[in-house]
Amino acid sequence: MGGIRRQRKKIITPGHPYDQARLERELPLVGEYGLRNKRELWKARTVLSKARQQARGLLALDPDIRSQRERELLSRLSRFGMLSESADLDSVLALDVKTVLDRRLQTIVFRIGLASTPYQARQFISHRHIAIDKGVVTSPSRLITVKEESGIAYAPRSPLNNPQHPSRPQAPPVVEEPEKTEKPRPKAKPAPKEEQRKPAPKEEQRKPAPKEEQRKPAPKEEQPRVIEKKAEVKPKEVEKKAEVKPKEVEKKAEVKPKEEQPKPKPTPTPEVKEAPKEKKPPAKPIEEKSKVATIADLSQIEGIGAKTAMLLQDHGFKTAQKIAGSSVDDITKVPGIGPATAEKMIKNAKALVKKAGEGK
Repeated sequence: MGGIRRQRKKIITPGHPYDQARLERELPLVGEYGLRNKRELWKARTVLSKARQQARGLLALDPDIRSQRERELLSRLSRFGMLSESADLDSVLALDVKTVLDRRLQTIVFRIGLASTPYQARQFISHRHIAIDKGVVTSPSRLITVKEESGIAYAPRSPLNNPQHPSRPQAPPVVEEPEKTEKPRPKAKPAPKEEQRKPAPKEEQRKPAPKEEQRKPAPKEEQPRVIEKKAEVKPKEVEKKAEVKPKEVEKKAEVKPKEEQPKPKPTPTPEVKEAPKEKKPPAKPIEEKSKVATIADLSQIEGIGAKTAMLLQDHGFKTAQKIAGSSVDDITKVPGIGPATAEKMIKNAKALVKKAGEGK
């Protein structure tokens, strides 16, 4: 198994980040080519520095040895349009960073006329509106060869293929309808400056009353007017009260005779004599109740406890007479009572009922 590759820098960054001379050189290039940051500029400079370094190494070799390598380097640079076919190694050393930036896709799209600005060209590429030979490309920093340059156009599915699209630089200008504006009304002529500046005469200006006059109460001559108004109001109230009183008296006088009228006497109704009730012999009701109670109490039967009595009552056997008149099968329906126990219950209930009858 191979080892992990050591990560290395792919671009050459400046040695000092705050070199004022370098910053002044780089800033105009970033705006001219529409670069996103300085890193894209450093990538182009790295491509150029590697080509120049390779050319310097070839110049140090013998002409017989360097011929093949020199041909490969010059053909690669000429394929990307940075050099002509008749160039040599000395022309490689004369290259500038702008030659590499001119071969970027973003720059070529703007130069061809597919976008109105370099920044718009970058937007079209990243939004998949640009294609090379009908193949969509989304890398604005891609270096374009001379053959690929002729195949750069709008993507087949891009809406920018419509010549009337407003984002295209060749599109006709959009004519905006003029807004309807009301005619301005004639303004009133301003007064002459002399009249505006002239202050009002001192006599017309209102002077504020002194504080002593403001605090003084009203003269006493005005007070009788208020008294007269109060005197006028009082008789009206008295008249209203006088008008109301007779009505109340009349109502009371009308109501009294109704109360004093004698009420009609009720007509006497003939009395209906009731038939004489048969007198019941006052005897033995208390004894019968006690006997019935004794018969109804199932716990008095021999062999029946409190729980068994409750079960029998729940199933309809509420008196000893009912138990005495029922059969063994009826009593065995109660859960927990067998046929032998049922026979004893019936026998004891009959004996209890018999004793109660003899006592009666």
